[in-house]
Amino acid sequence: MKVKQVVEFKFHTAYTGWNALEFSDSADNSVSIRMTDDDYLSLADTLQTKAERIRKERADEAAEAARAIAEKNAEHFNKENEDE
Repeated sequence: MKVKQVVEFKFHTAYTGWNALEFSDSADNSVSIRMTDDDYLSLADTLQTKAERIRKERADEAAEAARAIAEKNAEHFNKENEDE
């Protein structure tokens, strides 16, 4: 029989030891996960994929915001030129 336990807390720090990955929160609660080298490599791939997605979403949002500002500035410029 498998026993599943879910632990939730807000991430504060992480530490990688010789054979464990440790997470702690601001109240100094911690979780330690025993890991092999292959586990670390798999986790690195997963984190890299997640980070790339987040960076792409943020870049897309920044580009959209820049486009909106440029459009607003162009409208303002065009209106000023019409008034002359």
